[in-house]
Amino acid sequence: MKKTKYKPGLLWITGLSDSGKTTVSKIIYNELKKKYSNIILLDGDILRNKLKIKKLDHFLSNSRTKVGLMYVNLCKRYIYDKKKFVIIATMSLKSRVHNEYKKIKNYYDVFLDVPMKELKKRDPKGLYKKFKNKEISNIVGLDINFDKPNNPSLYLKWKKNLTVFKISKKIIKLINNA
Repeated sequence: MKKTKYKPGLLWITGLSDSGKTTVSKIIYNELKKKYSNIILLDGDILRNKLKIKKLDHFLSNSRTKVGLMYVNLCKRYIYDKKKFVIIATMSLKSRVHNEYKKIKNYYDVFLDVPMKELKKRDPKGLYKKFKNKEISNIVGLDINFDKPNNPSLYLKWKKNLTVFKISKKIIKLINNA
């Protein structure tokens, strides 16, 4: 089967640490990549390493806005210069960042709203445990305030039966029905 091109644009998946952004974005990417040749996936954890963003700087609140805006500009380059449909999974929970990516043509933003109790239970990176034990600080949602996206394209409130596969299907339906 010959692959076609998806309309260039942006799917920005955001939420707190351990909300499922990376897992959901990978499912969507793998599904879209079966049919379309111009899909790209960017992940916040990988981007920080590739762009050599110092962790200390990144974790400060004002630096989070700066890094989020770097991600927006990177997405714009892929969309406008390379005609890609970009899927990005990153926290970037700052109003200024939200306002910038909403200026992109054919954009969708999805907010995965998972309660702190569930995030602490998941905790695959051990961030919440380390915070509780006072080993680390500067954790968004705990000691750093964040801005929820204002009127996201899709707001998904966590429920026990809402699996990453169901979430992914909802998101694919959103972008395919636009």
